[in-house]
Amino acid sequence: MDFLYFVVFLGALIFFHELGHFLVARMVGVTVVRFSIGFGPRIVGFRRGETDYCLSAFPLGGYVKFLGDDPDDPPRPEEARHGFLTTTLWRKVLIVIAGPCFNLVLPFLIFFPMTAAETTLPPAVLGNMDRSGPAWRSGLRPGDRVAAIEGAPIRYWWELLDRVSESPGTPLRFEVERAGERLTFTVVPEPVEMASFREIGLVETVGRIEVTPERSRPVVVVRHGSPAWQAGLRDHDAVLRVAGREPYSYEDVERAVAEARGRPVPLVVAATRADSNDLGPPRGLVIGPLQPGEDPGLRDAEAVVASVEPGSPADRAGLKPGDRVVALDGEPVSDWAFFLVTLARDPAVSHRLRFERADRAGASGQPIEESEVALSLANPRWVPGSAVPRFEPLGAHNRRCVVPPEEVPNESPLRYGLHQAVSRTLEVFQVTVAGILGLVTGRVSVKELGGPIMIYDIAARAGQQGWVSFLGALAWLSMSLGVLNLLPVPVLDGGHLVLFGVEAVRRKPIGRRGRQAAAYIGLAFLVALMVVVFANDIERKWGALSGMGPGD
Repeated sequence: MDFLYFVVFLGALIFFHELGHFLVARMVGVTVVRFSIGFGPRIVGFRRGETDYCLSAFPLGGYVKFLGDDPDDPPRPEEARHGFLTTTLWRKVLIVIAGPCFNLVLPFLIFFPMTAAETTLPPAVLGNMDRSGPAWRSGLRPGDRVAAIEGAPIRYWWELLDRVSESPGTPLRFEVERAGERLTFTVVPEPVEMASFREIGLVETVGRIEVTPERSRPVVVVRHGSPAWQAGLRDHDAVLRVAGREPYSYEDVERAVAEARGRPVPLVVAATRADSNDLGPPRGLVIGPLQPGEDPGLRDAEAVVASVEPGSPADRAGLKPGDRVVALDGEPVSDWAFFLVTLARDPAVSHRLRFERADRAGASGQPIEESEVALSLANPRWVPGSAVPRFEPLGAHNRRCVVPPEEVPNESPLRYGLHQAVSRTLEVFQVTVAGILGLVTGRVSVKELGGPIMIYDIAARAGQQGWVSFLGALAWLSMSLGVLNLLPVPVLDGGHLVLFGVEAVRRKPIGRRGRQAAAYIGLAFLVALMVVVFANDIERKWGALSGMGPGD
């Protein structure tokens, strides 16, 4: 099955490229002698007009053969305009550039139907917030429904995100609906560098107000022997209801429990599960009444570590289960999701992490130790071209129960699909071009290049994950093929364009010897490139099989 994924994957990339050459050649009047799906001996096909449409023995892509594309077999004088090498210069340029352009357009053609088919979308309702972020500081609160920004109606989360992203440092007037009222707040999105691709020189500054569409149920940790413990609450229990109401945040739980000083307060809780968003069976219990000044023994578990993977960055930094993350690079941590997002924005940066280690079994439950340590996501086993990833996930987990937003009907599927397809295609293009420039400038090692074996692995993994992943990977590789083919290297489409440019300056075609010299240079480049990528593939594959990177 993996080989089938590879055949479809590579075949689709090359077929679409050749389809561009074919369609434009037909459009400008150059005769196409053969359009073949696959290479090698012809198996079956049919002829329509002057073109032989066929299926060949090796179905890895395809090729287009034009009339007169062999200098040793020129067309008859009366057919000169219909031959590839003998037609006018502008026709040749259009035909050659069409292949790469089709590859550049393919991501849009993949992303548009995928996104336009979304029938429901997350609404513009605020979920979790960073307590030190712009949204919280401005007065926005979880549960607010954003109705407009700067007077422009907002219905969906993607509209909110788009407006905020394009406005770093610019005050925005938010109109929100809260408990039947319409309120107005001024929010200044914080400029944030998105530097996940810093190593290839791609850093983008966007606006962020530090809020997500999802919300988390309040999860608590409990001091042993406390009133909450005696009532039946346990570490990492999620609070589903308190005093008959669903709490939206830990502050709601805290306020309700404070009322237990005068009377019993009923709660409904459920145990959270490791590595799962599922909950255990709900349990009813009662806290209180508390004695004057008595501590119920509850604390918010939002930033409390529940487990640590051995050998992970968190383990190397010294984190242990039960530790409470206090600050990252001097900024308070109040939400685990935003803590992880901050780390992911620039994984190459080394951070300073401060955490508390509390004696929660004692009477006071107060921290007995606060430490600040260095935290880096860089994989110490990574070297350019290795089979292991350059950066590792944190490896520390807390217990969460995330409540996804209740989606609303997508009333503008074409508008949404167009917006998403354009933005994703531009992102793929930017990353691809930046990666190639990184190779040229030395920011990226040639060890990072991959060939057929890497493409095989990508196709196989993407196919196993489903058609969405498969088509997404196809979009990325198509963009890479399109950009690479435009490089000014002889035998590539970009090399042909260079020769056409020389032809335009000289006002006459390049001679046979000039074409042969260019072909030899291009062939030498491609052979050298193939040697490098095959060596990288083999080294990477061996590293994956042996569990080691090439530098181990």
